[in-house]
Amino acid sequence: MELLCKTFGVEKVYILVGHLKEQILAEIENIRLSLPKVVIEAAPWTEKGLASDIASLESQIREPFMTILGDEYYFKTDHDQFLKTIRTYPKLSASIGIVKTSLLSRIRKNYSVELSGDKIVDLVEKPEDPPNQLLGLGSYLFTPEYFEFFKKTPPAPKSGVVEITHVIDKMAKESNGGVFATRLSCEYFNINSMQDYYHAVYEVRNELFPKFKCSLVIPTNNNERSITDVIVDFKAKFHEIVVVDNESTDETIALCKKEKVKVISFPGDGDPSRLGEQVRKGIEYASGDIIVVVAPDGSFRSKDYPKLLEYMKDSDMVIGTRTTRQMIEQGSNLGPMYRLVNLLLGKIVEVFWWGQEPRFTDADCHFFSIWRESYNQVRSQLTAVDHKYVVELMIEMIRSHMRCIEIPVSYFKPVNPLTYSTKSMLSDAIGVLKLIFTKKFILGESQDD
Repeated sequence: MELLCKTFGVEKVYILVGHLKEQILAEIENIRLSLPKVVIEAAPWTEKGLASDIASLESQIREPFMTILGDEYYFKTDHDQFLKTIRTYPKLSASIGIVKTSLLSRIRKNYSVELSGDKIVDLVEKPEDPPNQLLGLGSYLFTPEYFEFFKKTPPAPKSGVVEITHVIDKMAKESNGGVFATRLSCEYFNINSMQDYYHAVYEVRNELFPKFKCSLVIPTNNNERSITDVIVDFKAKFHEIVVVDNESTDETIALCKKEKVKVISFPGDGDPSRLGEQVRKGIEYASGDIIVVVAPDGSFRSKDYPKLLEYMKDSDMVIGTRTTRQMIEQGSNLGPMYRLVNLLLGKIVEVFWWGQEPRFTDADCHFFSIWRESYNQVRSQLTAVDHKYVVELMIEMIRSHMRCIEIPVSYFKPVNPLTYSTKSMLSDAIGVLKLIFTKKFILGESQDD
């Protein structure tokens, strides 16, 4: 939509909808808010293929128009070359976007063209042996002649419907104006699966990664013995550090201010059972594109931070797991029973949302990173006030069809470690189970249910 409106000055857009119609219509409402000057109309699929869908709009279109397939993404593109093409060949019947690629597998999945100068003389759909390195894209500039040639094009024997590539090929060979190629320079992604989507996400984020700002959120309450070490360890790696203090009565705040980090107050009366609220306040306050949360007791180190960042390039959330025995410092408070309970809880989440393919071995690790935009999508669903906020956030990522990746991190002996009695451990586990069952069986497997 942005490409159409900002590059070509399009004033009216028809969005062809069919599969998942309600979701597309809901997204159209969001687009209208960001592009208020553009008229957007939903048009129903004909269920006879793209060529027929476009032809169904004949009575509403009287001038040249752009068509861009919704499953293609263009990064750093020069689509304004279409305007140059129509200025150079004002009597053309159509123009299609092409890009040069050495990946012949892409051409085999789409189509290629043969040229005489800029003019297309032949169009080959899904060629087994591509004639060149020219990949045909799903970006088209049509004139109203398209509608006449659609009527002249017979259905394809294999599919039984009129194929858009056959219409364009017929226009290229029979129209007076001809069909011309618009050569584009861009990163092109054809999104046919979630793997395709995350591949595109990785490539784009990897290109832009140095521009993203990272914030560290540290929730504290009477951590004077460890807070300085934590800040000093992480400080050089972040654009900002936000300490969220739950009414400490020791020197925690003074030590934080000495290190010149941002300190905000959380009115929690020092109650550790309000940790979830405390962390969410810090995330809301932080200004980074990527938010990292770490415990204040020195149990995690910045040496694992680069691992989180690398996986953030194609994930929405990356969370640590403390279940790798070789990475747990001797004398820490992670006993075998505690690790086993968290492993089982993580596996329950994994099984309950099997279709989303999560892999979890820990349900309570307080060292994770999340994209700001991903967090904003789920924050209205977050209700856990205590330490269960971690597993709730993991679940909501999954329920929103986002990617939450778990990676092994080192776990060191905390300063002033908490001791877990069997009774308190079982009580916490029951609380987490209740949360999991609520999310699964009351709220539904996904936010689309």
